[in-house]
Amino acid sequence: MPYPYFSETERKYPIVGSLADLLTASTAPERTQQARMMAEFFGLPSMATTLNRISYGEPLTTGTNQTLQMKPETAESLLALLGMGVPSGKPAAALTKETGAALKPLVGEALESAADMTRMYAAPPARQGVSKSKSRVGTTGQYVGAPSGVDSPQKLAAMRKSYMDQAIAGIPGREWYQDASRWIQQTATPGQEDAIARSLGISSQGTGVDTNLGFTVKAANQLAAGMPVETGRFPGSQSPLIESSFKGSTEHLGPKRQPFASNLAVNWRPELATHPVHDIWQGRAFGYTNAKGKPWDAGFSSQQHAFMDEQMSAINKQLNERQVGGFTDWDPLRTQAAAWTGAKIKAGEISPQDAAMHYGDFSPKYQAMATYEQTPGVGTGQLEGMANLPYATREQLTAAAPWTDERGRDIIYGSANMLVEPTQKSVGAYTPSGTGALEINPAEVARPLVQTSEGSMLPEGSLMMNIGESARAYTDVQNAGAWHKIIPNTQTSMGDRSSLTIPMDGSPNADQMKKLDTFAKQNGMFAVDTGNGVNLINDPYSTIGSKRTGVTLGKELKGDFGKKLNEITGSTGERVKIESGYQDYEQAWQAGEGSAKATTKFLADLEQNANFASRIEPALRKKAAANMVRDAQISVQQNLPIRKDIQNARKILAEQGVAGLKEALKKGVALPSAVGLVLQEMDQGGDGSLMGMF
Repeated sequence: MPYPYFSETERKYPIVGSLADLLTASTAPERTQQARMMAEFFGLPSMATTLNRISYGEPLTTGTNQTLQMKPETAESLLALLGMGVPSGKPAAALTKETGAALKPLVGEALESAADMTRMYAAPPARQGVSKSKSRVGTTGQYVGAPSGVDSPQKLAAMRKSYMDQAIAGIPGREWYQDASRWIQQTATPGQEDAIARSLGISSQGTGVDTNLGFTVKAANQLAAGMPVETGRFPGSQSPLIESSFKGSTEHLGPKRQPFASNLAVNWRPELATHPVHDIWQGRAFGYTNAKGKPWDAGFSSQQHAFMDEQMSAINKQLNERQVGGFTDWDPLRTQAAAWTGAKIKAGEISPQDAAMHYGDFSPKYQAMATYEQTPGVGTGQLEGMANLPYATREQLTAAAPWTDERGRDIIYGSANMLVEPTQKSVGAYTPSGTGALEINPAEVARPLVQTSEGSMLPEGSLMMNIGESARAYTDVQNAGAWHKIIPNTQTSMGDRSSLTIPMDGSPNADQMKKLDTFAKQNGMFAVDTGNGVNLINDPYSTIGSKRTGVTLGKELKGDFGKKLNEITGSTGERVKIESGYQDYEQAWQAGEGSAKATTKFLADLEQNANFASRIEPALRKKAAANMVRDAQISVQQNLPIRKDIQNARKILAEQGVAGLKEALKKGVALPSAVGLVLQEMDQGGDGSLMGMF
């Protein structure tokens, strides 16, 4: 649909123009004769004409050099203002009193209107370090800070119209800041949102959304691993700023990066999100070009920033008054985001259907999958027989002591201040070597964001995943802990892609998972449910898997392998490279009660990175305490055995931390049974919050 635009003579100073209109109305026919006489007596018509000229940015003088002089209305308005200040004597006093009474409604109306317009349309406070001394160049009429050639009200209006055209084309992207801000709140550790927004702002220079996110993921993970930050397109200058931001710095980031960081915080700090971001695409939307007339590709001067801020206020006003796109909430963020999107569509940089893509849309590229169950492993001796209880009962066990925070994020990686997507439910499939029997259990998938390079995860990422999943398997008494990560195809060759990813609407059911697990084992693979599909990970230690490449897998997909897979899932998926990690506890648990084999492995794994271990320790202590109580209660409810050494280790970890567990292991001290303490509390009417659930 067509949209109305600014008139060619749209006012530059609408508040001044509003006052001019009201003064003009002082001599309107509907006013009383006395009011009109008083208005003319005090020269209000000439004042109105002068204010009207000011509102359009027109000069108040004529001629040049020796012939320069005020326009008649300007001189008359000045004389009128002087005259208003010098009446004397009783007649003048009476006249002034009567005039004041007659004009009081007009003055009040003008002031009220000006205040309303200020609240609605006034430009935001000037961004730090930005200003301009005048609006136009006297000799040429060029608007100061404007694109070259914008030297008249008509050209100014045409520039605004062009900008609005691009904003309309980019309407699908107008909520970009709001959407990106919500995503940050969803994935950042509570209290770290500002640091993430600032890191994204600092590393945004000259990057796309995907790359920008990757720089911040890398920074967060380096800090989680106790490493110095080295990231960004310009790591020498950007890394120190990013690191200080994660440590609480609020140093101003400059006229472009600070508004971007502030706008990303709009959902939790809306008072800071007041300025549009003036990057090269904002400049191109306004029509800036370089000296050769090519698209703008540089930074902006203080005057250019100030000019664009001024214009954005006027454009927002017009968009809202005309309800462009059916919206009345246009503001600096939405308008700039829409115009940015429109400019990129116009340049062929993005397609209209990708116009609204924000950080969350690129998150899957960085997500690692830490798949875990909470039903204690068969053969461990902890709640032995639980795996045979109804699936719903095992789901209740999982829900009773979650690994997630109030946002649904995993607390292991979240406590390390990594970016973490909400955990997803899945179906687990595992066959212990000791029993050879397939276990199908309720499972979940933690999704921390990690960085890859040249076809592999960065070392700090894989190390932290190994430590995290070892700690989880120990705390939950699992025979193994595992994780995997799909490597982006841009970093791999077809020959590297010996695994498969199969998107699905949710998880497979238990029967599907059994079929997939059997199929995968028969073909040298592992089947893993991710919560929104299944990944078949090549097993390089199997006879078939050791010989498989991405090329040979392609041939397999064309034969019986592909036909059978399609029968189970309805798809043959996509070939990818998958990196994985596996933490084996099966032999440690089977060593028996009091062997300390599992505890020894757990502590040794933590020592691989002391910084990460110290960050995740509070989460492990909290979960150990919850598991200790939960398993004791389930033992009573379901008449299942539990191991005293496991409960004792959990009690020590919960109350004394890792240091206490190390000390107990060193001394070989057997503390009073935590099982007995919990059961005694339950007998005495203590915490029975889980009673009746199983």
